[in-house]
Amino acid sequence: MASSSKKVKTYHFHSEWEEQYFFTEVKGKNVCLLCNTSVSVAKKGNIERHHTTVHSNFEKSFPLHSVARKEKLKQLKNQLIGQQSIFLRTVDKNKAATEASYRVSQIIAQKKKPYEDGEMIKQAFLEAADLLFANFRNKDEILSAIKSMQLSANTVMRRVEVMSNDIFLQLRTDLDNCVYFSLQLDESTDVVETAQMAVFVRMVFSDFTIKEDLLKFIPLKGYTTGQGVVFI
Repeated sequence: MASSSKKVKTYHFHSEWEEQYFFTEVKGKNVCLLCNTSVSVAKKGNIERHHTTVHSNFEKSFPLHSVARKEKLKQLKNQLIGQQSIFLRTVDKNKAATEASYRVSQIIAQKKKPYEDGEMIKQAFLEAADLLFANFRNKDEILSAIKSMQLSANTVMRRVEVMSNDIFLQLRTDLDNCVYFSLQLDESTDVVETAQMAVFVRMVFSDFTIKEDLLKFIPLKGYTTGQGVVFI
């Protein structure tokens, strides 16, 4: 015996419900503009029941099709848009602060500076901004954005580790995807006079693009001469 599957009925929000029941649709949810309560299923009966039960006195003050009702609806929708805009601005501000923290951390790593310098850089930002933007109307907003950057030593260390791991994964992906590759070796010494062998890789991909990158530094346990490396 064949089993029959019951088809799930889909309900859609109707624009006329805004003025009738003061409901609107926000990201697929049906939200009451009067109390911010959401109704999961967009059935007219559910929305009408909420409006007549929870907001029973609303019809007396704002009769249907009246100018006062239309103005109230416009006011509440503008308030909702304003609340959403504040939320988006907050999200954008946090995202920008995080990205700025990564960029400063990248500079600290590139310049081989201590992770503790992050706090010093942040303080320098604040002192400079206090003077540079003294006559700007949004000076407080600018200072607040700088203060929101996370640049403690531990944070900078984590940012550098994340970027380092990302570079490693990108390089490994390139090595997996390349068709041909070649290695080039070069010898140099670091700041403490330790001999290092730098391994560079050149990769050729199926679309004939070429990419070069530093693969690894290998410390050499010995000393170098003009003819080569003498190991101890």
